[in-house]
Amino acid sequence: MQSKTPSTEPRIAVVGPGSVGLFFAGHLAAAGRDVVACARRPFDRYVIESETDPLDHEATVVTDPDEIATPVEWVLFCVKAHQSEGARGWLERLCDENTNVVVVQNGIEHDRIAPWANGAEIVPSVVYCGGELLEPGHMQHHGSGHLIVQAGDTADELVALFDGSRAEIRPKDDLLTPMWLKLSLNVMANGLTALTRRDMSVFGETEIQQAAIVLLKEVWAIARAEGAQLDDDRAALIVEGSRDRQAGGTSMYYDTMAGRPTEHDAIHGAALRKAAEHRIAVPAITLMHALLEHRA
Repeated sequence: MQSKTPSTEPRIAVVGPGSVGLFFAGHLAAAGRDVVACARRPFDRYVIESETDPLDHEATVVTDPDEIATPVEWVLFCVKAHQSEGARGWLERLCDENTNVVVVQNGIEHDRIAPWANGAEIVPSVVYCGGELLEPGHMQHHGSGHLIVQAGDTADELVALFDGSRAEIRPKDDLLTPMWLKLSLNVMANGLTALTRRDMSVFGETEIQQAAIVLLKEVWAIARAEGAQLDDDRAALIVEGSRDRQAGGTSMYYDTMAGRPTEHDAIHGAALRKAAEHRIAVPAITLMHALLEHRA
């Protein structure tokens, strides 16, 4: 792979341009960045339907890791967590010790991709970007479009990389708390929408709201043992916000409805593994993981 025009502009590869990857790749490309989408299926335009951030822009796409000639400076690794190993060939071709790999995935176990990245710096992130992939290169965006990363020099470079785009980087001195907050939201919303086979409107049901509060509090007990700052008093307010959000589903909802495998192990399984380390009982998460595993 060669840059389209001679430039000192950092080269960016977006591995896995599904709904989330497509949002970031499209907006970076529209901002004039040198972006290539590493995809399973070809497309030639980024099309984002959105009330706030619509986009239609030409895309550069490769579908075979052997098309990658040299490592790049930045990789956004956007495949779903349970698909990571299947995408290792991209990392092996795209990365060297001068590459930064931003892990744009749900879950908290981002370092698992390090063995495939040839000494690249692994940059964990917390992703907020709601959407649904309609077809290759075409997504429906429901809301948000930012990454939270650990503050520091790499974060500053990432902010500069995204400057002028409609996507956003938000550095935080404390990444642990937002990472565990997002995991708890995924445990709650992804699990309940997948099991009920209903989108976010399911949070209008009183029984679902009660289950959601229990799930949040169980995850937060683990999170506090890890050092995150999460107060149980916030749980009801967060569930209330989920109740008021009527548009769209979750990634696990869409995968369940399409009959695809889900990322429940990277979400619920990760919570269970940390709970076991701290000897914390989490019966609701345990039951939900078992039901999702059986459904899978």
